[in-house]
Parts: sequence; C-alpha cells; structure tokens
Amino acid sequence: MIVTAYRSAETLRDCVEQLRRDPDVTQILVADCSEVAPVLPVAVRRFPTPTDVPVMRWRMLPEVSEPVVACLEGRCVPEPGWGAAILAAHALHPEAPAIGGGVGLAAGSGWLDTVVWFCEYAAYAPPLADAPVADISGAHLSYKTAALRGERELLRTGAWETQLHLKWRGIRTAPACITFRNSMDAGDFALQRLHYGRGYAAARRGRRWVFALMSPALPFLLTLRTARAARRAGRMDDFFPCLPGIFLFHTLWSAGELLGYCFGSSGTQHNY
Repeated sequence: MIVTAYRSAETLRDCVEQLRRDPDVTQILVADCSEVAPVLPVAVRRFPTPTDVPVMRWRMLPEVSEPVVACLEGRCVPEPGWGAAILAAHALHPEAPAIGGGVGLAAGSGWLDTVVWFCEYAAYAPPLADAPVADISGAHLSYKTAALRGERELLRTGAWETQLHLKWRGIRTAPACITFRNSMDAGDFALQRLHYGRGYAAARRGRRWVFALMSPALPFLLTLRTARAARRAGRMDDFFPCLPGIFLFHTLWSAGELLGYCFGSSGTQHNY
C-alpha cells in the first residue's frame, strides 16, 4: 500500500488511520513532499518539495512486500471494506495487471471542491462495475506487484501510470471506493491543470501537430464527457451550477496540452 501526499495533512492522517483499521491492509508506505512533515502513526518517507507524484510512488516500490500493491493519493480516504474489495478483484482476475476503483466526493463539499472532483474524477464516480476498461483513476490504483516490477526501466523515468496502462491489456475496474477531499484553492488547481495537461501532451505519441490543431475543440469535448459522467452518476443537479468552473478548468487543461504538443515538457517537477 503506497500513499503519496502533498499539503493534505488532515486528510492524509484520516486516510492512514482508516487503512490501519482495515484488516486486509498489511503494509502502509507513505511518501510526502510537503514543506512541513505530516505527523502520522506510521513512518513517512520524505521527498524534496516539490516532487512529482509518480517519482515518489515508484521509488517506494522496492519496499513493497505484498503481491498486490495499491496506490492512493493523500487527499482520499478509503471506505470500510476497501482492502477486501481490492484483494477480491485481483483474486477474481489473476490476468489483470492493474485494477482501479471509484472515487467519490466527500459529503458537504463546496462549489470549488465539487468542480475539482468533476474535472478530475467524475468519470470514476461510484458505483463502478467489475469490467474491463481502457482507463483507471490515478488516485485509486492497484497492481500486481510483479507486473509493476517488470516495468522498472519505464518507472525509473518517473513516468505517469498512463504510460503503463497504454502498454498493458486486461486493465479493469472493481466496486471498491475511496472518497476525495479537496485541499487545493482555485489558483493551485489552475496551475495543476496547465502543468498536467502539458505533461500529458508531451508524453503522447503520434502526430502531435494534428493533436495541436484539435486543441481548441478540447474544452467542449471534455465538458461533454464530464456531463455524460455526471448523468451516469446521477449528479446533474450538481453539474449545472458547476458548469462555468468545469469549462474554465477544462480550458486550462487544453491550453496545457497545446503547450505540450508545441513545445514539449516544461522540464520541471511540480506537485499540487
């Protein structure tokens, strides 16, 4: 179990405490790059501020001692029974190298928190079926440890998990769920969207000039996808008040993609 965190001390503590109560979680590894070290009942491996999430995550891999390793982010708290659900999914699908779960929104979340959730996680809103998929949430991942270790060369580059998933077949979702609690303000989320959008585009293969030409249409496409996800999750009443913010932050992501297609990676590490 690897948890990566940045500036989310309160939620991180709740996450770790819930994991410690889960009888099916036998190892908890925490990586943090916050300016102030979190106070937790488990050991914390500290990284320089800022360090990219995948860099922290993959550097913890040599310490994993279990055949299945889950990867969560420190702004999420697993639900009771989460560990059993993840292990059951891997036992049921021994051929699946990666299995992802749902990401719900914390009760009482404000407007900005809900906008962030829609932009990042609406596609993974619970309940998720036990089914093959092309994509799983980067906040709620689980892997066969052997499959991950077979990708050491790629992981040493600090690659995001999406590059792994593009190489693999048999990725699935499972009916396991975590709850997202936002701790970013609007400025941090705007910077995150620009930076991550640029990084995604810089790592993408293919005719990048074609993708760049299509970028102006991307905010509309992303917003349409979010609306479909909101409808599936039964959250259209929340979607419409959040629509202006959702479109704005999708536009920022699209601008980041355009930068990545035209100029490549920024070459710097960031965390938000």
